Amino acid sequence: MSGGEESAPFKWIGGDLSLDFNNTVDWLGLEPQAGERLTDHGRLVAWAREGGVVSEEIGRSLLTISSDRPAAAEEALRRALQTRSLIHRIFLAVIIDPGAVPTDLDELNTLLVESPAYIEHDASDKSFAWTWASEHNGLTDLLQPVVWSASQLLTSPDVARVKTCTNDDCGWLFLDTSRKHNRKWCEMAVCGNRAKARRFYRRAKDRTRS
Repeated sequence: MSGGEESAPFKWIGGDLSLDFNNTVDWLGLEPQAGERLTDHGRLVAWAREGGVVSEEIGRSLLTISSDRPAAAEEALRRALQTRSLIHRIFLAVIIDPGAVPTDLDELNTLLVESPAYIEHDASDKSFAWTWASEHNGLTDLLQPVVWSASQLLTSPDVARVKTCTNDDCGWLFLDTSRKHNRKWCEMAVCGNRAKARRFYRRAKDRTRS
């Protein structure tokens, strides 16, 4: 999904929380390229609220803490961007060579240890769900579900369906749930149409030269 300024909307096309987290910036190889959507901690909280990672109430609380502790908020954002790069590197490695062990797997395991999860019972609807222990400052709590989402995807059969957009200047990741498993683009209306436009331009240019 090329382009995008600070106000660019978040997109939810990955099919998995960790992949959608990856898709908050455009990638060129292993490096963030453009279209950064997580420009400050407030935007990180906005992404988490929109994705259902935190409630509106917790989101407001995080914004208050962020305002009161700007240095801690900046550090929390730095850790979030590091985690996003880690997710990108791991899944890109899996896509390139499914049989190889990603070199960053130890770092992901470290994050899992730092993000203890436990099962909680909701008496209102008699259901069970994963929840996470909060850290002392709360600003990085929203990373815990993202880390666990990445680990669950890596250990599920669906990992074989993780793909990266065919647009080399995009780097967005998604689960290919198409019937023929032949999805190429993050969004056909964006990267797919741009690729078509480039092909049309090249053909027109070739006809002009001939």
